[in-house]
This record gives sequence, C-alpha cells and structure tokens, in this order.
Amino acid sequence: MNSTKESHIVLFITQPDSDELVLSTLQKHYSHLTKCTQLKDVCKLLVDKTPKVFLMTGDTLEKSLYNYYRSLDAVSNYDICEHRVVALIPRQSEAEAFEAYKAKIIDDYMVARPIYEMHRIILICEHLFIELGIEPAQGPLDTAKTNQQLDKFAEPLKQSMQKGLARKEDLKHAFEHSVIEIDNALELATSKIQMNQSVTLDIRRLKETLASIRSDEIRPELLKLQSKALLLLEKALHFAQDEDEEKAALTAGDADIEADETKKKPKQEYAFNRLYQQNIDPEALLKESSNLPNILLVEDDIISSQLTKMLLANYSVHLETVANGRQAFANLTSKKYDLVLMDINLPDTNGIYILDQATSGSSINKDTPIIMLSGNKNKSTVAKALERGAKGYIIKPLDKSTVGKLFTRFLNKNK
Repeated sequence: MNSTKESHIVLFITQPDSDELVLSTLQKHYSHLTKCTQLKDVCKLLVDKTPKVFLMTGDTLEKSLYNYYRSLDAVSNYDICEHRVVALIPRQSEAEAFEAYKAKIIDDYMVARPIYEMHRIILICEHLFIELGIEPAQGPLDTAKTNQQLDKFAEPLKQSMQKGLARKEDLKHAFEHSVIEIDNALELATSKIQMNQSVTLDIRRLKETLASIRSDEIRPELLKLQSKALLLLEKALHFAQDEDEEKAALTAGDADIEADETKKKPKQEYAFNRLYQQNIDPEALLKESSNLPNILLVEDDIISSQLTKMLLANYSVHLETVANGRQAFANLTSKKYDLVLMDINLPDTNGIYILDQATSGSSINKDTPIIMLSGNKNKSTVAKALERGAKGYIIKPLDKSTVGKLFTRFLNKNK
C-alpha cells in the first residue's frame, strides 16, 4: 500500500495496466493519494479516521465492490471513517451501476475501462469531498483565473457574469459571518457548562441559520457547527446525569432492575493501532465480530442518534443504525438481532407498526427484545407499544444507568 499523510483518496487497483490512466489522471491533480491492491489494506484505511473517497476498480460492478463490502463487514466491530465509495467500471456495467447508485449501494460510478471523460473522476472526487466536509482541493477562489475565463466571453454577457459572481460572493460572506457568530456562541456555551455556569443561546438565530443552508458547498461549515453542538449537548447531558443519574428509567417490565456495572464490557480500544501493528486477516475479523451482541438502533434524529452511539461506544457490541421505517423493516427481515432500540416517530411510518411486523409469527426477530424510544411519555402510546410486544419504553435521551439496565436484563442472559 502506497500512502501519504492525510490522504483523502483511495484507489483500489485490481489490474495495474487497465487502471494506469486513472492513476495518472488522479496524481496530476492530487498529491495526497493512496493506492492499494489488498483487502487488508482497505480494512486499515477504513479504521483510519481521515475522511476518504474509495475508488474501487473491477471488470464488473460486483468485482469492483467485493473488496469494499467485504472489508466493511470485516471491520464492523470498529469505528470507521466517514467516507464515500465510487465504482470504476467497464462500459457494459453502466446500466447496472446506475441502478446501484439509485439504490444507494454506491455513492457514484464512472466508466473507467477505458476512460472516455478524462476529468470526470476529478469532478466526482471534488463533489464527494464537499459532502464529506473536506476543504476543496483547489483552495480559495483564484480571482485572476476567474477574470481570465471571463475575458473569453463577449459583452454584455461578461458584465452580467461579473455582477452575478459578485452578488454570490456577497451572499456567501454574509452567511459566513452568521456561522462565525454561532460558532463563537457554541464555544462560549461549552466553556460555561464545563465551569458549571448557566448557559443562554439564541435558539431562534441558530435555527434560522441552519435552516438557511441549502447547498453542499458550505457543508464543511455545517459539520463544524454540528460537531460543536453535539459536544455542547454531550457535556450538558453528562452534567445533568451527574446531578441526578437515576431520573431516567425503564417504564415497563422489571423497571427496578439494578445496573450491574461489573458486567459492562470494556470499550474496544486502539482499533487503529491494532489493525496497523498486526497482519490482520479480514476473515478472522468477520468470525470475531460474529460473537458480539447485535444491536439495531432505529432513530431519524441525528443528534439523538449520535448521543446514543456515544453511549454504546463504551460497550463491546455490534451497533447498526438506520434512520427510517423502510430501512428498519429491511434489516429486521434479513438479520437476527439481540436487541432493538426503536424510535416511535419515524419520517415514513410509526415505530409501533414496525414493532408489530417484527414480532409477528414469521419474523426472524419475533423473540428479539424491542425497546421503544420517545421524546415524551404518553400513557396510551406506552400501553399500545407494550400490547404489541415491546419489552420496554424509554424516554429519550438514553443515559448510562438505563443502558446498563438494558444490557443486564436483555443481553447478559443470552451468553
């Protein structure tokens, strides 16, 4: 594996002669590029935290994706980087690749054997960089280059283009100023929480600014704000837990079960170092991960999902997350889980409907404990969920004590 520091592009090569033109095209535009030929290297790059675009080559769509999905499966027990995957395929696989793109099996594709559009691979990478929040490789706007391009157009089109570009820049600067103000407010609020001081935020201004985001072009700024907001919520949550950790509890079944901290498994640490210091066999990783409890989290709210994942990261479990009822139904009908955490309100259906389907007589998860999650405690909803087969009902957000009780009750007895 040839790599450079902070490489955001990974080219998986299966036939060096066929992929030489792709490699040379990328190297002309990017100094930080990783090329590899073995599945174990893809595993290592997935657990490295640098965001990446994986370009997978192959003489069919299936072969181009085999190494990626096998590697993803092998490191399912590890934290992985945020990334996108692109299939580089021969022309005869284009129709199949388009269907795979629509089904979200791949994030993009390109006919690369042979290459017909030399610079399309660069455009794909730039677009996916923006999605991942990576600063554009070309850097800030080059005014001289822009003017050089404008000079190619005749008046009055040139003047109209100059005015339009200037207006777009003004709008961008105004938005950037708002982002900076909110960024500073979140920094101050986080600092105050650390010092146990009261916090005030202009929630209306925060919501208006976030709601004004319409373009992927400002995704790096959005990710920075999201990260700070998550940090603020996490610190606020931990502060509240320290004040009274026993306030949140299960509202059904054996609600008085005491959490047994001695049975909590330690977090899998140093995954990155472990993979890099050993010649890991991906097949061995697949076998190892199969021994861990499988948990499905069905949650459409990104903040709640992130906070739940932070909590569960302290346990040796295999966690999968989905954001809507359609995905939840697909997972529950194709894979057996040891525990399901199901949000009540989903964007495309009601969590109780999915619960009803999952606990039916023909379902492979009919005996799997399903815990319902909700932002409010409605007695009729609680009763309905329990009647349909839910094993518990938890008011969000989850806390350490509640998770401990869940695992003691539903996971330890399965070992």
